[in-house]
Amino acid sequence: MWLGRSWEDPLTVDGNTPDQAAGQQDPEAAGATRWSWLGRHGPQTLVGALVVAVVGSGVGALMTSLTSGGGEDAKARPPAASAAPASAAVPACFNATCTGVDPKDAGCGDGAVTIADDWVSTMHVEIRYSGRCRVVWGKLTGAQVGDTMEIATSPSQRQRATVITGHTKYTPMLPVGRQFSTQVSAVSVKGDPEHDIPADYTLRVGADQDDVGTKSGRG
Repeated sequence: MWLGRSWEDPLTVDGNTPDQAAGQQDPEAAGATRWSWLGRHGPQTLVGALVVAVVGSGVGALMTSLTSGGGEDAKARPPAASAAPASAAVPACFNATCTGVDPKDAGCGDGAVTIADDWVSTMHVEIRYSGRCRVVWGKLTGAQVGDTMEIATSPSQRQRATVITGHTKYTPMLPVGRQFSTQVSAVSVKGDPEHDIPADYTLRVGADQDDVGTKSGRG
């Protein structure tokens, strides 16, 4: 007599055939599988993975801070100082080598001062002095085409200029020493009736070393 199941009653597992049981997994069995992995690898493996993840995150944050310029420290850092402005150009001549040279072309106009001047109506004559070049020259404004101007530091040292266009003219330069005397004369050759300046009117002005430092530096 057969004490087990009949040959007609196939073997079942919890009411399922072996094939059906193979397709289903008990949740408790799945949990047991996970715990068995931990048992095989040990808790140290899990802790080590967590440490690697945390350290990797910290390194990434540090690199981001460095590449972004240092965060608040970069904001607090003062800007670099700008370069100091360049000084005025060195003149192309000095004293005797400036004789007959245009003051603007030589760079002697930078820092020059007017040491004497005079007016007649709109006509204005000045004596200009440059300590950098140690020279003088005459300047005429409010002039008419054809007007003339002359500067002299002695009977033999003279420079003359004629207005060709516009209303402003400079004489070439003359050298001076620490002690000097100079005169400028400007002639309204044709006159300027509109401004009550008669023809051949002459405007004169003179200066010496004592006038240096007492007048303005206007152009």
